Amino acid sequence: MGQGRRVAVTGLGVAASNGTGRDSFFKSCSQGSLGIKKCELFGTEKLMTDFFGEIRAGLPGSEVRPTDETRIKALIRLSLEECLSDSHLDRQKIASYGADAWLCFGTLLATTDAIMEYASGKRSGRELPGYLEHANDYLSMLRALCGVKGACYVSSAACAAATTSAGMAFDFIKNGMCELCVVGGADPLTKVSAAGFHALKSLSLGICNPYDEGRDGVNIGEGSAFFVFEELEAARTRGANIYAEVLGYGLTNDAYHITSPDPDGGGVIRAMEEAVSEAGLSIGDIDHINGHGTGTVVNDKMEIGAIDALFSDSPRPPSLTSTKSIVGHCMGASGAVELAAVLLSLQHQVYMPMPNMERPLETRCDVSSKGRYCEINYALSNSFAFAGNIASILIGRVRQ
Repeated sequence: MGQGRRVAVTGLGVAASNGTGRDSFFKSCSQGSLGIKKCELFGTEKLMTDFFGEIRAGLPGSEVRPTDETRIKALIRLSLEECLSDSHLDRQKIASYGADAWLCFGTLLATTDAIMEYASGKRSGRELPGYLEHANDYLSMLRALCGVKGACYVSSAACAAATTSAGMAFDFIKNGMCELCVVGGADPLTKVSAAGFHALKSLSLGICNPYDEGRDGVNIGEGSAFFVFEELEAARTRGANIYAEVLGYGLTNDAYHITSPDPDGGGVIRAMEEAVSEAGLSIGDIDHINGHGTGTVVNDKMEIGAIDALFSDSPRPPSLTSTKSIVGHCMGASGAVELAAVLLSLQHQVYMPMPNMERPLETRCDVSSKGRYCEINYALSNSFAFAGNIASILIGRVRQ
């Protein structure tokens, strides 16, 4: 294990299209119950698909014409409140840490209504792109909800945003910069994301099937997940429920293309290697990977190739799954939602299936359309993004 303090995950809250709350989310994921359905939030007549990972419970629905802003605020509340309750902390207790409690938040653009108003001709003329500032606005809301008085950070590293935020929080605690960090990510389902992936011809015509020979694209989803990271011994002292230990992470950029991944997967390999190396483990110690697994032709081929290359000498390649096969691609929040899935897989020792898989790509990894018992001691979660951003985080059972 690398030098520095040890970091525990002691609280978890999640909201996704297949379940709001960690128990509902875990049950649905482990059974392969899909959250991807025909969209009710906005019209899809101009899009190549009707299927999205839309949350139908606990959020303002289409009948009240919610803005992206009201939707993301509701998403944040759903998962953050559950996270704090689960960690046996509240805003007063977190406030008592003073400057030793920090906040790390990941999102794409958080709210994008203004972009669609320009696109539809409802707004015109010279105006500052104020929507780009909204991601930082949510820090004030988050501070008020969780009581953090220390430093606050927001990552907008596209679809690697939430995993990047988790890696930052791990670094801050490991290096003694703070004692506790509220960590998470949130992104609502927006017409901008749907239209963008439509323009790229990357949307699935039906329901996505990552790592399958017949894959044809991604389903856009929405979600939010929050966690409490804290120094391990402090967590033990206060009797916290510890889900796992964060052991390492890697951040790279393949600098290949604005939207397409480097087909050689070099950046992906390096990110996973960095995470494993920081943990003081070997590649063969990894039992499970929750992959980026979008279901697009180029991403899945690249990721399978990178993982197989990394584990080429391992006598026991890992199991591999993609939460996006169940809830869709939650944009900047995807890394947070998927970290929640990995933590619950490790806690319950369960492989979460990819229900639409019929003809898996050739790989050394264990992939399946069925949920089952799966021994997991160490697991990676991968997030890739436009502009070449790549993040991989490693968690494991708490060692003595």
